Amino acid sequence: MDIEFIVEPGTIDAPTPSHALERTAPAETPAALSSHDAAAVLRKLRQKKPSDEQTPRAIPGSSPGAAAPVEDRNSAASADAQSPGVPAVAEQSEAKADEKTESADQQEPASIEPPRSWTKEDKELFASLPRATQERLAERERLRESDFLRRQNEAAEKLKGLNAKEQAVEQARQSYEAALPQLLATLQQQQAGEFADITSMADVERLAREDWPRYLLWDLQQKKIAEVSQQLLAAQHRHVREKLAQFTDFARREDDLFKEKVPDMADEAKAAELQKKALAVLGDLGFEEAELAQAWNGTRDLSLRDHRVQLLVRDATLWREAQAKAKAAAQKPVPPVQRPGAARSESAASEAQIQALGKRLESTGSLRDAAALVRARRAAR
Repeated sequence: MDIEFIVEPGTIDAPTPSHALERTAPAETPAALSSHDAAAVLRKLRQKKPSDEQTPRAIPGSSPGAAAPVEDRNSAASADAQSPGVPAVAEQSEAKADEKTESADQQEPASIEPPRSWTKEDKELFASLPRATQERLAERERLRESDFLRRQNEAAEKLKGLNAKEQAVEQARQSYEAALPQLLATLQQQQAGEFADITSMADVERLAREDWPRYLLWDLQQKKIAEVSQQLLAAQHRHVREKLAQFTDFARREDDLFKEKVPDMADEAKAAELQKKALAVLGDLGFEEAELAQAWNGTRDLSLRDHRVQLLVRDATLWREAQAKAKAAAQKPVPPVQRPGAARSESAASEAQIQALGKRLESTGSLRDAAALVRARRAAR
């Protein structure tokens, strides 16, 4: 690249200052630079020295205080602007670096977590799948779970409504069944008042031949009474079945509690033996076997006010008191039994005990016997 310098008339040719060449690209700069070299050249061209800004460049042969001509500065600026490919290459390198950063961000997306409800094997298989497949499976699983939750909530709401309706129907049925006896009694009273003359089958036949409209009313009244009677009987049977089912659950629960309190009753042989003895005791109190069977199966109530039950409770109470007294008597210390004859003094007894322990220690050599001998000697002092 050629650089022109303006020289005042009357001056001699002088070499170009070195700082003027630093604002231009080197002559040996190749036409195509790498991004790294281009960036280095650009930084070098953009760098400004304090001496260049503060000290004006002088024309050779002029006075030291003369400023550099305008053409020289313009030529340097034009040289910067006309440096072949340096700014463009630097901008391209920066753009490529930004593109690489963006591509790196795009190549490292957040990992997709498998559904929590999956098993460990399914999660491992999910991690080995391509990302597109993972995204599709995760989306389908999310839609499936949301649909399942929606259906579950709808079913729960419907169940609440059904429970409320069932409770209302059950209450209405119980109220109607409770009113059936009174309804039957009312219908029977009406029939007795309106058809008091109809007391036999001959009266019914005479009524059918002589007064057909009245016979139809009598027949309708009979059908109403029969229908209410059937409903009342069905309600009674249903109450018995429900009561039996409730008693079955009650009996199972109470038997389990009894076995928990008395573990021996888990053995069938021991339980049968106890049952036999209990029947004998209850028979002595006045209970009959058939009566006990009905009470055991829940088909007959047994009140605590029954005198036989009161006797059973009294016997159990007295037996517990006797057991408690026997246990208290067993815990009281009993003095040792002495041989007949004159009672020995305490010192003589202690001396005899010490001698006995000494003989035992000599024969056994045990540390326990030695400790017992030491205690006996200390107690005798």
